[in-house]
Amino acid sequence: MSQVVSDETLTRSGTGMDGRVSAVAEPRTRFWTMAISVATASFVILAVELIADLQPDLIVSLLMLAVAAIIVMAVLTSMLIRNSRHAVAMAEALARQNEQLAHTTRLLNEAQRIGRIAHWTAEQGGESSVWSEQLFDITGLEPQSSVAVSKMIEIIHPDDVSTFIRARERTIATGCALQQDVRIVRPDGEIRWIRMVAEPIDDVDGKFRERFGIVQDITERKAAEIAAEQAQQLLLDAIEALTKGFVLFDNDDRFVLSNTRFREMFPGWARLMRPGISFTDLMRRAHDDGLIRPKGAGFEQWLERKRAWHLGGSRLIEHREINGRWIQSVDHRISDGGTVCLVTDITAFKTVQAELEQKLAYVQAIRADLEEQKRELEATGAELRAARDAAEAANRAKSDFLAIMSHEIRTPLSGMVGMVDLLRGTTLTDEQKRYTALAKESADLLLDVINDILDFSKLEAGRLQSESIDFDVRNLVESAVSFMGERARKRSLDLKVSLAPELPQFLKGDPTRIRQVVLNLVANAIKFTERGGIDVRASHRAHEDGAIDLRIEVIDTGIGMSPEIQAQIFDPFVQADTSITRKYGGSGLGLAICKQLCTIMGGNIGVDSQLGRGSRFWFEVRCRQGEAPVLTIEPIEASPDRPLDILVAEDSPIIATLISSLLVKQGFRPTIVVNGVQAIAAVFKRRFDLVLMDVQMPEMDGMSATRAIRELPPPACHTPIIALTANALVGQRETYLAAGMNDYVTKPIQPPLLFEAIRRWALPQLPGAPPLQPGACESLETTLPPAATSRACDPS
Repeated sequence: MSQVVSDETLTRSGTGMDGRVSAVAEPRTRFWTMAISVATASFVILAVELIADLQPDLIVSLLMLAVAAIIVMAVLTSMLIRNSRHAVAMAEALARQNEQLAHTTRLLNEAQRIGRIAHWTAEQGGESSVWSEQLFDITGLEPQSSVAVSKMIEIIHPDDVSTFIRARERTIATGCALQQDVRIVRPDGEIRWIRMVAEPIDDVDGKFRERFGIVQDITERKAAEIAAEQAQQLLLDAIEALTKGFVLFDNDDRFVLSNTRFREMFPGWARLMRPGISFTDLMRRAHDDGLIRPKGAGFEQWLERKRAWHLGGSRLIEHREINGRWIQSVDHRISDGGTVCLVTDITAFKTVQAELEQKLAYVQAIRADLEEQKRELEATGAELRAARDAAEAANRAKSDFLAIMSHEIRTPLSGMVGMVDLLRGTTLTDEQKRYTALAKESADLLLDVINDILDFSKLEAGRLQSESIDFDVRNLVESAVSFMGERARKRSLDLKVSLAPELPQFLKGDPTRIRQVVLNLVANAIKFTERGGIDVRASHRAHEDGAIDLRIEVIDTGIGMSPEIQAQIFDPFVQADTSITRKYGGSGLGLAICKQLCTIMGGNIGVDSQLGRGSRFWFEVRCRQGEAPVLTIEPIEASPDRPLDILVAEDSPIIATLISSLLVKQGFRPTIVVNGVQAIAAVFKRRFDLVLMDVQMPEMDGMSATRAIRELPPPACHTPIIALTANALVGQRETYLAAGMNDYVTKPIQPPLLFEAIRRWALPQLPGAPPLQPGACESLETTLPPAATSRACDPS
């Protein structure tokens, strides 16, 4: 379209140029033609008259007339040739001007394209206008010869239409120029900002001829302006959010602005701070208004120092106002040469500082006394450290004693229990079965007492920690009660379980400790109930934070307790009276252990009882919603290719015989050695699928032997090793793992636990057995169902 406009413009310009050339050339041509014509006519008339008067000389006159005609024709021809040359020169000049005009027009169009500028023209009162090509590119409309004003209004943003129409009507009515920024909506939906500027163009006589306007795409500029305004507003908001007073001076040291905090702190100064006031004038007015302490004749010198400090900046100054307030101020020079002043009211700090200085004097006064007391305390501390060292030594001796006693008691007990189990598996008479059952029951009672003592020692030392794993609540409670069912039936007691319908099936907590408390409470209820029954109930209470309190109650119809006994029943070594111990037995540690276990699990325990009418024991522990645990228990079976070769390192002949018998019954091939040295030699000499290593052996203990085996070349160094230990104290598990053992089983040996450990760590010849991972171990309770474990085989 711009090319069309340019061509038309050039055509009009060319026509004008031709007109000017014609206007110059035609008057001259007409003048000479008329002159020659007049001369010729005069000459002919004169010649005729002469011929008429001079007939005798007719031939001579005709010859003269011919010569004159030839001269006239020559003159006319010369004039025509000169005029033709002039016209050609004028045409060539006009062509050069047209070419230059076209080049200038192209440059103008390119400049408009680069500058995103377009133009349009409209006649007086016209409802349409002629647009340049760039204007169609800006608006996104298809090029056309004429664009109606209504079309322009259609693409203006709805929020800007009314403003544009009013400005246009005002311009038409007054004849003034139009300048306005509006948004347009292109056909593709894009919104752009444009600036419209238009002015009327008058003829030479002052009459309106047309309206000419330009349109510039200012979208990027508007976006930058909006971003700058937002940044400025954010800066002002940040200044207003300051807890300090803020004052800004420009690079001419004239006041620009202050924040609200400063105006609140110094209302007198704020009244004097008018935009543009210089720093020195501000100081003078403040001095005149009494806002600054009178300086007298030295004011000007003070003002010079003040201004130098103000312009220097970056130095904290503290001073006290006339009204008694303490002010801290600092001036900072900024990049444009201006100055920022930050002012803080530190009156409260100074007040506290003064109080502290007063107290410091008091502190210094008693310092001598404290130093004397310090010397006394150091002496006392030395005594306490000696006592602490003695107590720690005694505690270590106690732990060592418990470990030794655990080994010394559990080892023969393990042999006794194992042999009784083997004996019960043989053919016996009824009387022999009764004797072996009594022996088994006595061993279990002895084991209960040993476990109570060991558990209490662990709890008393604070070494027992709670774990958090997923478990099946219903299965745990039902299996624990089922475990005690045979004991209840022997006493003709009705033992039942009541689970709340809405009780979650799976929770996350410490199932081993929960089971231990349930077993202990049910065992106590069975022990102290002669007739009737025992009811075990389980319920829960949910909290808003997702925690769940699991509540388990054990209600019996037993002998009950008096209020005095209830107040101390959870203390160690407490029973109703000595007759209770004589009649029912027990160490008096069971309930104390239960209380400490509940405390470790974030819960509590209590009892409601009436003497002679039974008791209701309850405990609550804090849990979380859990998920179904993955159990990977599979039955033990021999390898389809060959039985497992298992090395047993055990110095006790009884325990060695017991383990060997258990392994043979399962189809395994045991090899017996009696110390760690023999175990190392055996593993180095031949390949074993697994090693059962006693921890305490003569010549070389099990942990030293394990470390030595781990130093052997492959594959011997990868042989899985399971510890056999009578030391069930807390912390031993980590010791065994650090030595390179993969797992451990406590004595007395429980066959299900032993076989499960063998299945878990043997080389992958058994179906479904996991691959060997030296040094790794998981808790036995996490892979066994609750029914397979009891408090007597707690490996922790």
